[in-house]
Amino acid sequence: MGESKDEDNSKMASNNNNNVSVVQEPTPPRYNGPNPNEMNHKQKEIYDYILKSRPTTGLSGPFGPWLAIPEIAEPASQLGKACRYDTSLSFRESELVILLTGAKMRCSTEFNIHKGEALKAGISIDIISAIPQDDDFSLKTVQEKVVPLLENSREKAIVNFTAELLETSTVSDKTYFDTKAALDNKDSVLVEITSITGYYTYVAYTLNVFRIPFK
Repeated sequence: MGESKDEDNSKMASNNNNNVSVVQEPTPPRYNGPNPNEMNHKQKEIYDYILKSRPTTGLSGPFGPWLAIPEIAEPASQLGKACRYDTSLSFRESELVILLTGAKMRCSTEFNIHKGEALKAGISIDIISAIPQDDDFSLKTVQEKVVPLLENSREKAIVNFTAELLETSTVSDKTYFDTKAALDNKDSVLVEITSITGYYTYVAYTLNVFRIPFK
């Protein structure tokens, strides 16, 4: 016995629905920070400083929410500048640390922002793509997939140190002293790596909690 027209139309509608690609709207931010028109004097002062010191990116990333508390925003922006631009690490080395941090912290905004910066610093797309993210992140996976692609013993030591710190919240004596030996036997460079990792963990928490999107 043949199917009715209603049944045929129902099947066609079902098939059409199955073939439709649903485009999901991005989740809106929970909080972008205070409105510039409503900022107090201290907030406006910090706001202007951030815009002046970041002419290409402006008030992006975590700075909006931080401005709600000027006593946090001011030292945080200064620490960020120090970690980003004032260490002995090369731009490339810093970006490796930041990418690993974003990947471990499940922060796609941080990772995607610094993916572009990493490419500018000369990190290949193969290395960036090899970095495990979210549940796949582990020291072992980083050692297996990322470390073999790196150019020199210094980068390998930095990446191994960072991945172990992110996974265990510390590093073993062996990792500490092996990394120190690879970095001209300077404890100060280990302070820099630890500080960059810690600062960008804080950035990732801010971006994740307030759902700040990648632009």
